[in-house]
Amino acid sequence: MKGQTLALSLSLLFIAITVVAIDADSWAPIKDLKDKHVLEIAEFAVSEHNKLVKSDAVLERIIKGESQVEDGTDYRLGLAVKERRADEKYQTVVNENSENLEKTVESFVPINS
Repeated sequence: MKGQTLALSLSLLFIAITVVAIDADSWAPIKDLKDKHVLEIAEFAVSEHNKLVKSDAVLERIIKGESQVEDGTDYRLGLAVKERRADEKYQTVVNENSENLEKTVESFVPINS
């Protein structure tokens, strides 16, 4: 009986650890893609991209957005951008530090249609 109780306890512990690990990496949809702060994050990402690649890209709209809270807030955004007279789509991840609200672009990559 003790063996069965121990096995059951270990199984429950494993399930609890797995659920916490999955939840820690979960992204939640951003409900209002036209929210002023979300637009600021998107504009920041495009501006940083422009500096890095010497471009003149302009944000047209946010296609999709998700966020997660982990060492600040991470924003994963799908962006429609006008670049070099062409319509392009990018996915960006921007981290906003919760203490000083400093933003960092973690990635800015083309989305293949």
